Amino acid sequence: MHKTILTLSLAALLACAHEEAAQPSAERDWEKGLDGSRGPQIAPLGPIDSDQSAYNYIRRREQERDLGSRMTAAGLDEIIAASSQVLASAMALPLFRAGVYLGSPRLIERACTSAKRVTHSALRTSGNVDAVLQGCGALTAARQGSSDACGEGKQKLRDAYALLSAEKSQEAGRAAADAVRSLRDRCPKMTAPLRTPVDPGSRGFLIVWVLHANDAPPVTFLAGETAPDTADAINDAFLRGVQAVRPVAHNP
Repeated sequence: MHKTILTLSLAALLACAHEEAAQPSAERDWEKGLDGSRGPQIAPLGPIDSDQSAYNYIRRREQERDLGSRMTAAGLDEIIAASSQVLASAMALPLFRAGVYLGSPRLIERACTSAKRVTHSALRTSGNVDAVLQGCGALTAARQGSSDACGEGKQKLRDAYALLSAEKSQEAGRAAADAVRSLRDRCPKMTAPLRTPVDPGSRGFLIVWVLHANDAPPVTFLAGETAPDTADAINDAFLRGVQAVRPVAHNP
């Protein structure tokens, strides 16, 4: 009796395995990976239809001078999560620079998230995504033990940025001023940032100092440039991205 039950169980298992293996590959959506219930882990290459409405939203919020608000940030969260890599690569640097100009860590955080969404090498180049990621690292690098005055000053500036991100603007301003004085007095190799359109008395200039002191690419803090036009910059970068992936671009 026991042998009969074992034989039937084995036959049932083999039948199930045969049924799973016999499923035609045409029914599988391989873009969802081997576990279809988890969904795609990599953003679609794009462009995709929703990229247009995402761009329209950003342009409208910029025209309303509300790009750095909480409401816009919530909208950007949805946009970035659904964006193609073409759009994500196009948004990363313009949003980062807008965040610097407006003194908005909230906007910079979205730019960093957008940059991390891009895996395609040509898009990382066309959107200057690596510069964005370097800027993100310069602002939020983990605390490092340093015995010299330059390292201490750089860390104090990152601490000031953390306070700004926590919406403690006054404390951040005092901490940044102390850090800059320390760097000027005790770190001979530290120079002032290159000319930038960011108001020296604003929260944005605090971010400029953090980026400059921590060796972020000058393009991230608008060195030698004029005030940013975010929507137009996104559109220009989007066009470069489309050209970069033209041989393989498709609408999923």
